Amino acid sequence: MPPPPVQSLFRLARPRYLWHTAPMLTRTHVTPNGLTAIVSPQHAFPLVSIQFWVQSGSVHEGAHLGAGLSHLVEHMVFKGTQEFSGRELNERVPALGGQWNAYTSTDRTVYYIDGPAEHWREFLHLLMQLVFHPTFPEEEFACECETIRREMAMYDDDPQDAAYRALINTLFKSHPRRLPVIGSRSAFDALTRADALAYHRERYVPGNVFVSVAGDVCAEEFIAALEAEAAPLPAAAAPPVPAVVREQRQWGPRLHRCEFAQPTSSLMLAWRMPNAFHEDAAALTLLSAILGDGRSAWLYKLFHDEQGLAHDVSVSLIPDREGEGAFVLEADVERDSRDALREAILAYVATLPQLPPEEWEAALARARRQLRRQRLQTLSTVQGVASTQGLAWFLSRNLGCMEEWHAALNRVTPQQLAEVAARYLDSARLTEVSVDPLGSNPPAGENPAASPLAPACLHELPNGLRLVTRVDRRVPMVHAAVALGAGCPSEPAEKAGLNSLLAECLLKGTTSRSAAEVADALESLGGSLSSSAGNNSLSLNARCLAEDWEAMLGLLADVLLQPSFPAEAVETEKQAMISDILEAEEDPVSLTFRHLRRLSYGDVSYGHVPGGTEPTVRALTRADLVAQHARLACGRNMVLSIAGDIEPEAVVARVCSLFAALPAGSPVCREETPPHRAGEEHLSGDKAQAVLALSLPGLCVGDEALILQLIVEEWCRDMTGPIFTEIREKRGLAYYASASSLLGVDAGSFYFYLGTAPESLAEARRVLEDEIARLAREGMPAEALERARATALASRTFTRQSCRKLCAAAAIDTLLGLGPDHDERMSERLRGVTVQEVNALVARLLDAAQPRAWVTLCSPEGC
Repeated sequence: MPPPPVQSLFRLARPRYLWHTAPMLTRTHVTPNGLTAIVSPQHAFPLVSIQFWVQSGSVHEGAHLGAGLSHLVEHMVFKGTQEFSGRELNERVPALGGQWNAYTSTDRTVYYIDGPAEHWREFLHLLMQLVFHPTFPEEEFACECETIRREMAMYDDDPQDAAYRALINTLFKSHPRRLPVIGSRSAFDALTRADALAYHRERYVPGNVFVSVAGDVCAEEFIAALEAEAAPLPAAAAPPVPAVVREQRQWGPRLHRCEFAQPTSSLMLAWRMPNAFHEDAAALTLLSAILGDGRSAWLYKLFHDEQGLAHDVSVSLIPDREGEGAFVLEADVERDSRDALREAILAYVATLPQLPPEEWEAALARARRQLRRQRLQTLSTVQGVASTQGLAWFLSRNLGCMEEWHAALNRVTPQQLAEVAARYLDSARLTEVSVDPLGSNPPAGENPAASPLAPACLHELPNGLRLVTRVDRRVPMVHAAVALGAGCPSEPAEKAGLNSLLAECLLKGTTSRSAAEVADALESLGGSLSSSAGNNSLSLNARCLAEDWEAMLGLLADVLLQPSFPAEAVETEKQAMISDILEAEEDPVSLTFRHLRRLSYGDVSYGHVPGGTEPTVRALTRADLVAQHARLACGRNMVLSIAGDIEPEAVVARVCSLFAALPAGSPVCREETPPHRAGEEHLSGDKAQAVLALSLPGLCVGDEALILQLIVEEWCRDMTGPIFTEIREKRGLAYYASASSLLGVDAGSFYFYLGTAPESLAEARRVLEDEIARLAREGMPAEALERARATALASRTFTRQSCRKLCAAAAIDTLLGLGPDHDERMSERLRGVTVQEVNALVARLLDAAQPRAWVTLCSPEGC
């Protein structure tokens, strides 16, 4: 099928755009021994994404079904190959600037490396070794099995994972999809190294693997290199697929309720839907977007904005290639309101088939625009292109299927939406699952353009508002980011969480529009608007299709300058924040870090988290929001960044018009952060894992040596770094062991943290302390600096692919006095960093005389 003409996809006035169309740009090739390659040259950036798709997952484990054998094999292949030890593999990829990982699902296992295109040959060789020539070292097997057991314990503490498992186990009674990909503990414990070797030998063969590649490569050169790499492999077709028990028909509604340590209920209503290739699949996809995708979605507007029954409500799909999938509605709701929300949703869904066509029309257009925007966003990165074409090949062996799919979406009519709602959203197909708080239930009886990014330009309005513009014509989208000076130091302790509440309530309506009207207007343009509050700023982020930028910017200005803060919405958002706080207090890592910040700085400035505490949020008032908005929303305390397919002169003129009435004001006054304190705190919890965290004084955002700290952080959190290697790999004391940092305007913290079994906590702490002391003495080896440098530089290049991230970063960097070109300058500085500079900072950061704050979380009986 020939590619569609460019003019049919974008405006006739913009012929410079390119679109990723598989028939025109992508090469497919099969080696003599059966290994397939799909190669899509993408020359906008010097990057490449190479993905090996092994067509085998948890449903293909045969006699070991439910044991997690596919996932275990995924872990073990990283432990060494015929040419490389596990450590050599982990050192080689970062040293080349690569980022690599893998994932296992029910029907596939995917290994990938994303990195600089100049090293694609090395990346290909490393992945060939990983996939086809692993050695499964005997000395690593027991240790890696214990690591996976720790991973299981981590999932056992996760409320979202508990909700998903409850839903899948109720939807599927026979099909192996009901079994966790990671495996059940009893079945997993029975696996042996011989089982893993046999599974790999049977299923990791050329005929059952394909390679999806996108990036700055020559297709012919890549195919020739792949032919050479694959030549030693024996020819082997895909093995027979193990017999899978088919799911039996659901004849009536199903109900399952369970409990978990969480403050609210997770209500899930799921209806059986046909497989992904059914003629109704496109209509069901659009119906899910109309009902539950975004703040202007019908269910969100009705049950969150208007009735206040749900903290959140959304719709997603669980697709299946052959059997039935599910149309899933999920809501976060107070336990006391769960049943009322359920009845209201079912009553509303029953009215959908009777809606007149004109009520569907606008929502249908909005949903199509949202899906088009999502598709464009995906196709703007080499990772997205490689993943998209890999999925297309995996599902259908038809690289044009995505084009066909979007054409099918465009053919859906309002009448078809009403028909599929009547056909599938009925009681006989319904499965209801709720995960409720403990004790709350009775006992059970396209291709981007090749032009480079333009540099950022900084403009200043007479009222002090700074505007950053950046042209990026790769895809026809526009992004806008507003950053206001705020953060924890701008809130008194008794009003902690004020900025977070303000960020949410800015979206709840203006003096001329309701919240629903704002959301509807923006999402009708194919756009989106979100807000957030962090340690140093409050942000608004919007995006839309390029042709709608003026309307989007007008909506953004209205939201920012004329918020109405409806009293009812303020109370609703306070309750949602309190729910999030209570949920965070059930998460071991979140709870540990909340206490670590307070221990380090007291109950001021960065001593409290942006979301506040339950008492402080409960005490906030609408008057507090109005006063804080007046303090923050002024020219000298704000930066607006706009990037994408723009004409800068037109943008500047529009911004001057929209923001002319913005008062100049002053930069926000922040409370001074006290010096970092030493201390120790022990928390008691009933979790399967124990958490240990250490805080040391670090650097603030404006410190010239910050790039050195970021390198040290990269080194200490890397899987080949000293902390992970010593504590997890060598000693098997923790599932995760890493480092991170808090960056404030006048203070900073450097963190080490790990998760372990309660009985291993004391030993893990001793080893961590010893390792920190060793690092302070010996510093960072030169080769480790080169690996960290390569990883950091590659990460920055990957970030540059995202116009949205660059736009947001430019706003915040300018707000903090770093300038809109801070990212580029940091990259240049990174290239010149010496090992002597780094080690001087290591000695300073890790000096035993520095005040250290320790927090541990452990069950009383475990510790």
